[in-house]
Amino acid sequence: MLNGINLDGLNSAKQAITALPEAGIARYGVELDWQGGVKMIAKTLPMSVGTDKIERNFTWTIDEPPQLLGSSTGPTPQEYLMSGVGACIMVGFVVNAAIEGVALEKLSVRMSGNLDLAGFLNLRPDAEIKMGGLSYEINVTANAPQATLDKIAEKAFAFSPNAMTVVHGIPVSGKMTVVRPVTDAVGVK
Repeated sequence: MLNGINLDGLNSAKQAITALPEAGIARYGVELDWQGGVKMIAKTLPMSVGTDKIERNFTWTIDEPPQLLGSSTGPTPQEYLMSGVGACIMVGFVVNAAIEGVALEKLSVRMSGNLDLAGFLNLRPDAEIKMGGLSYEINVTANAPQATLDKIAEKAFAFSPNAMTVVHGIPVSGKMTVVRPVTDAVGVK
């Protein structure tokens, strides 16, 4: 164990996925329930890794600040996006540091980005709807050569599924199911 990473378990997982690629497919899901206004509660759905089903029982609130029609009861969708990218980079840093034999004392990742609300509000045809970009800064305390830490940081970004999803984009598809409200039939002829 180094940095809380079981290196023997990591090597076993690598061997299993090499032998049977389907064992390395992870499937995720979340469900969001509207709470009124721009507030929602998100909850995890069961996930799977290969044929293993994993129960996930987590919920969190997503909201906007009053300036964006919310009540600030939770982070914004963009803050969750940035935390997902930053956390994925951090996971990669911790794992790659362990692989390189580097013991970490402290580690943080700071994310930032911007959004032109004119795009979301469809006010100008030149205003982008997507965020204008994300940047990250890794702050690490470790007794290791700079070149080794640079290599770890490069791998943490280059092999981060969330960062690569944002950098390269992926198809997003959707559908809508309409459920009509049940009306009270009392007094209706």
